[in-house]
Amino acid sequence: NYAKQLRNLVKKYCPKRSSKDEEPRFTSCIAFFNILNELNDYAGQREVVAEEMAHRVYGELMRYAHDLKTERKMHLQEGRKAQQYLDMCWKQMDNSKKKFERECREAEKAQQSYERLDNDTNATKADVEKAKQQLNLRTHMADENKNEYAAQLQNFNGEQHKHFYVVIPQIYKQLQEMDERRTIKLSECYRGFADSERKVIPIISKCLEGMILAAKSVDERRDSQMVVDSFKSGFEPPGDFPFEDYSQHIYRTISDGTISASKQESGKMDAKTTVGKTKGKLWLFGKKPKGPALED
Repeated sequence: NYAKQLRNLVKKYCPKRSSKDEEPRFTSCIAFFNILNELNDYAGQREVVAEEMAHRVYGELMRYAHDLKTERKMHLQEGRKAQQYLDMCWKQMDNSKKKFERECREAEKAQQSYERLDNDTNATKADVEKAKQQLNLRTHMADENKNEYAAQLQNFNGEQHKHFYVVIPQIYKQLQEMDERRTIKLSECYRGFADSERKVIPIISKCLEGMILAAKSVDERRDSQMVVDSFKSGFEPPGDFPFEDYSQHIYRTISDGTISASKQESGKMDAKTTVGKTKGKLWLFGKKPKGPALED
């Protein structure tokens, strides 16, 4: 945006000249147009920085951020899967524990039933034998569930140890390495931003030097002389007003009076004409003279 606005600024104030006659002659104007040209080159260097930033910094960061999001999502999924697997192992262990507990209670009931029948004199031998068989069955089931519970407990403890000492630390390590790579990439982009600026500094310095040289080329005396040469009239300043003696008619003779009067009239006419023409030349501070322009 900055480069674009600079371009527009140059375009707005740099006039379109169709012929060499319209070329600026004043040193201040020439310097101004030279500065505009340098500013246009300066804008070009800002465009180089913008392109470099868009490609090396912004574009690279956006691509890398997308890759990091994908990688991070994968690591988090691995962590959830590991937790889900540990939860499944715990559930199997807990189920075997509950089953073992339930079978132990059933075995205790069978034990109590057998002891009650065995001590009952009215109980038949068949009832005692049946209770004994039920006790043996429940005891066997309790032993099997005990072994299953022990196996599931050992498996869960092993998986839990593996989960907290191997799997999860590995996932955290991968996340840590990923974040360190992200930090390195940020550092590279920071340097890329600075490098893109540093690359154009020599050219920008030349543009600024050109502006300074253009400013130094301004010659106020030369510009003033151009104004003088372009607008000087070439006319002589008006002469002194003649003294008009109105007392002559008192002493004149008839013959002399006629001649004097005609001369006086002629003198008055010439004076008025001279004054009128002289005043018209000073139109810068008064009214511009009317009628056809006088020859310079």
